[in-house]
Amino acid sequence: MKNFISIQLKAVGIFLLRYGLGLVLIWLGYLKFKNAEAEYTHQLISGGYLSVVLQYLTPYVLNHIVAYFQMLVGLSILMKPIFRTLSFWGGLMAAIMFLFSISFLLTSSVVWETGYGFPELSKVGQTILKDVVLFGAAAWCVGDSM
Repeated sequence: MKNFISIQLKAVGIFLLRYGLGLVLIWLGYLKFKNAEAEYTHQLISGGYLSVVLQYLTPYVLNHIVAYFQMLVGLSILMKPIFRTLSFWGGLMAAIMFLFSISFLLTSSVVWETGYGFPELSKVGQTILKDVVLFGAAAWCVGDSM
């Protein structure tokens, strides 16, 4: 009985890792079309190593590019039953995207609560912290799609 429950829980976990990640990427990509998201992106990027991008793109254009990319990556991850290779590349792109996001924890001051610093995360920092788990899901998707 214990072995049966273990197998079932693993199957549910595997299903939710892939399809949950795809859904989250599509949903968050869609939300990036909101103006408030562009302001968060501007706040985050202007304090980090990618601030040079803002010389060429407005925060709204950048946010739309990221939104389309994120939604395409999410869709490609969901395609594993049909296109294994596409799912592999989607997982790889998601992993790279999350690594960029996680790097802001080390390079941007806006992730820490003003006046407190480490370990007090701001709202932006809390948003980025979840990307550690999403990176793990993306890495698993890459390995599973090989």
